[in-house]
Amino acid sequence: MIGKQIEKRTGLIFSLLAVVLLLGAYTYLSHVQHQKNAQDRTIPTWSQLWQGVVFLCVQPNAAQDDSADLLAAAMAGTDMASAPASRKASFLKGRILWEASRATLGRLFAGLSMGLVGGVLVGILMGCFLKIDAAVSPVMYFASRIIPTAAMPIFFKLSGIDFEMYVAMITFGSMPIVTLTVSQYVREFPDELRFKAYTLGASHTEVITTAIFPYVFPKVLDLAVLMIGPALVYLIAAEQIVAGEGFGYRIRVLTKATRFEAVYPLIVVLTVYAGIITYGLKLLQRKACPWYKAERR
Repeated sequence: MIGKQIEKRTGLIFSLLAVVLLLGAYTYLSHVQHQKNAQDRTIPTWSQLWQGVVFLCVQPNAAQDDSADLLAAAMAGTDMASAPASRKASFLKGRILWEASRATLGRLFAGLSMGLVGGVLVGILMGCFLKIDAAVSPVMYFASRIIPTAAMPIFFKLSGIDFEMYVAMITFGSMPIVTLTVSQYVREFPDELRFKAYTLGASHTEVITTAIFPYVFPKVLDLAVLMIGPALVYLIAAEQIVAGEGFGYRIRVLTKATRFEAVYPLIVVLTVYAGIITYGLKLLQRKACPWYKAERR
């Protein structure tokens, strides 16, 4: 029957089976590729992937004649002549995975936070006051149709290529969609609850803060989960073009160096980060709005 519920154990079994099949398919493809070329790195073996993980997690060695070591130090962004000294200065400094995570996650959190906060504030005002909606909605509809990756040269020109540029691009890409969606959530607020609040003597501000905002807040968290993917697309695209650090930059440099045994782990780690953020938002939703999940059943 369509939509029939299954037991949690059955769902878990099918999920594990899908993962096993995926890993098995990758192992087979890697084996076939290395039968053709034992030195191939486009579909690395599990041992090569482990070497890539180690490469991402350890600090580069001092400059040597080996070109791999030179590339490692260059991609880590450390000074070749002073690599040993940098290791003494900081345990994490120079480690590719740490440096990329710090740069990308910082930009992502700043840009997405500003886009969500700004979008929620403007969206609530648009949903509550039709005059504001009439003035702002045409601009937001137009802005929501602009592709941020296509407008990157404009951001480069106006904001440079510093931290502010990435934040501005993510904010610009997410805020119009959040604004329009939140304004629609506000319009769906039940009329009887609004009338009841006014009957009890609530002001406009009290209706918004004590009735409308709690109503839209769990939906905003769902919206935040949906915006993680687009925000990462904008960010990684920009990092691959102009950044000197971050996941996008590391993936671009490692791809040019055909170090796919390190590229794949970077992609997996970035996906894990997105999953952790999603889980955190869902956990916040369950803790802060326990009634919301029960209401949707």
